[in-house]
Amino acid sequence: MTQVIASRLLDSPPEEAFDRLTRLASRLLGAPVALVTFVGEDRAFFKSATGLQEPWASRRCTPLSHSFCRHVVAAGAPLIVEDARRHSLVRANPAIRELGWIAYAGVPLTTSDGVVAGALAVADSMPRIWSPRDVAISRPIRTGSRGRLANQSRPRPGSSRTRRNWSWPSRMQPHSRNNEAPDSRS
Repeated sequence: MTQVIASRLLDSPPEEAFDRLTRLASRLLGAPVALVTFVGEDRAFFKSATGLQEPWASRRCTPLSHSFCRHVVAAGAPLIVEDARRHSLVRANPAIRELGWIAYAGVPLTTSDGVVAGALAVADSMPRIWSPRDVAISRPIRTGSRGRLANQSRPRPGSSRTRRNWSWPSRMQPHSRNNEAPDSRS
């Protein structure tokens, strides 16, 4: 289901409602890069990006090999990375070298039906200890943006594209508090 939803949004034009989300996330968290990402079969598509360097900003996507957000979508849970070079889940990711992403915090974007469709994420070029406040910051963003995102679910006149209602997850439990990937045995 996630792939179906993401495929509807892949290559769609930028939209101000999503751009406001990334600008707000970047400003509130003091992170130079903020993204709204939808994960397709072979790439991560940036519906919105603030602070993304070229050539990635113009391409509006990366191969899945470069995506931290794919882990957020796959797990359906936040991924908090203080230093990607030391984090077992992402330490071999080419985005560390090619995009300069060292610290990362991403949370799932879900439909009103609870389906994880993408991620809102911030990245920094320096290691960073994300505070509980940083992780919880999505709550006011969710509250402030819910009405704007609900408008995305209404089809525009003459539009054949089905829009979905995006919301934040109700629980903000980091994917990994100790900077290690979760134990797959649990």
